[in-house]
Amino acid sequence: MQNTHLRTYVKKHPDNKMAWYLLGKEYLGEGQEAKANYCFQQAGEVYEAFERSKAPADIWVDYQEKLVEMAEQKEKKHRVRKMWLTLLMLLVLAGLPPADAPGFDRDAAEALASALESTDNSMDSESGNKPMEDLALVANSNVFTAGAFGGGAKGEAALAAAWSGSGAKVQTSAVLGMQVAGNWTLWKRNMAVKYIVQTNSSGKLTAQSYDAKQCNCEPPEVSPEIKRLAKAWTAKQETAAALSSAMITYKKQNGSWPKSVAQLAQPFPNNILGETAPGMTRMFPALLAMHQQGRLGKGKNADKGTGEAPDSQQSKNAAFVDTLGGEPFLQDRLEIIVDKSRHKLALISGDTIIRNYEVGLGGERTPEGSFVISDKVVNPNGRSNGEFGSRGMQLSDTNYAIHGTNEPNSIGLDESLGCVRMSTEDVEELFALAPQGTPVRIGKDLLPETPMVPEAKDRYRYTLVLKQNNPNKTYHWLN
Repeated sequence: MQNTHLRTYVKKHPDNKMAWYLLGKEYLGEGQEAKANYCFQQAGEVYEAFERSKAPADIWVDYQEKLVEMAEQKEKKHRVRKMWLTLLMLLVLAGLPPADAPGFDRDAAEALASALESTDNSMDSESGNKPMEDLALVANSNVFTAGAFGGGAKGEAALAAAWSGSGAKVQTSAVLGMQVAGNWTLWKRNMAVKYIVQTNSSGKLTAQSYDAKQCNCEPPEVSPEIKRLAKAWTAKQETAAALSSAMITYKKQNGSWPKSVAQLAQPFPNNILGETAPGMTRMFPALLAMHQQGRLGKGKNADKGTGEAPDSQQSKNAAFVDTLGGEPFLQDRLEIIVDKSRHKLALISGDTIIRNYEVGLGGERTPEGSFVISDKVVNPNGRSNGEFGSRGMQLSDTNYAIHGTNEPNSIGLDESLGCVRMSTEDVEELFALAPQGTPVRIGKDLLPETPMVPEAKDRYRYTLVLKQNNPNKTYHWLN
């Protein structure tokens, strides 16, 4: 087999160490040692095992000849499998009665498992080989997504995506439940696990419901490890949303994408990000690639949780391998909405509310309309306990701002001269999450009453960038 075929296969399956090893052998036979060495490095332990054992060529020649053939068969059958699984899942969710066991109707579950097993087993028997994943070292993995539960929504799309996105390399797919409030879905740090889809030892998919009302059952407890990973996953998605939104602002201001997190986290007035958060540097390359390819920030939350992973090696090896589909869940640019009727300020991504804080306003003195966050300033009065508190975010070129206050009892009331007042803890968290350039919309009857503020231990964690104050200006916002 020519190495052009192997190169094509490796491009589509960069995690297959055996394929890297075989490609390296091809290059070595052609005298291209540099390319061969690179392939052997990617092959890792497979290269070490075969070279140490001095295995004769006929052990792996047949595998090499079947590699592309198997890949082509698997790709075709994978498409058919996904189509049938998704169709069957939607039929189950649409009208089949609940099972005597927690989760799905037993007959439907067996039909789904049978559909999965028939495609995988037929491929293996036709090729005369074990699945390729059995020949390489594949670590168990856990991936997460979230879906809307409430108001008639039962997370059908997210669950179907978890089914179609699971496989040999995804051992556990967990669907977290977002509550519904009108047209909004509510994001929380401690969202309940609604479903877990798992691949068992025989390769079959199984699904377990953890919603007692929905399955009309007594579900088992979610494992502490899954709860811990789910909580870390939600925190990571918030970090990704803040970083991605900051990158959009940088592009609008400079006409090009940033090359590093450091370009976003500068001293005032170039502090698009006033704070950095754990994991930003690691996820930056993947987010940059997605932005350059036009895959983020353009209203894609409606398509979230598709289960379709991107094809590029960079994306597959990036920081979002724990997210169903391999991309950040909160894909829309962050925005701020201020509801004058309910004294609420929400940070949103698409139709998902990430935070919903109580704020103080000025009644009719608070202007309505569309703005953007311009200046982001630490201690706008020169001290943390001034009338504007420890953080201030100016609204476009106006005398209005979102800021802290030294009158905490005014939160929830109309006592300001027009600005938006927040408690110290809330304004500092919002300052960290919402980058410069974040759109702000102020109006009436825009948000639900439901407050969404994490406990202190679950707040967004960040590190303040140096020199976030502005000693050259005295701010005269209308407070």
